[in-house]
Formats: sequence, C-alpha cells, structure tokens
Amino acid sequence: MSIRNLWRKNKVLIVMIPSIGLIHLGWHRIKSNPVFQIPNKEDIPEQDSLGLSSLPTNQIQGK
Repeated sequence: MSIRNLWRKNKVLIVMIPSIGLIHLGWHRIKSNPVFQIPNKEDIPEQDSLGLSSLPTNQIQGK
C-alpha cells in the first residue's frame, strides 16, 4: 500500500481526526481558563468583623 493509495482511500479520516483532536484540546483549555469560570459562593471571601464594624448598623442587619 503506497502513500498515494492511503491518501485516496482515507482522506476524511486523515483530515478529521487531528481536527477533532485540536478542537477538543482548544475547548478544554478555554473551559479550564479561570477568566471564563463563574466564581462560586465558596470562592468569595467573607467580610471580617473589622469590615462589618465600619458599616452602619442598618446595613449589617439587612434593612
């Protein structure tokens, strides 16, 4: 089997398999990038007691 026959019979596979692999790799890198991730409530630090003491009492109570 020569390279010419291999190319003629398997053009779609030779082109599509690396293309799908590169698309998957790019999508994985985009999803794992922290710029594109929504922060969870656990990721947001709570205010400490010193930060709360500087607020007026009606904001602390939620009024």
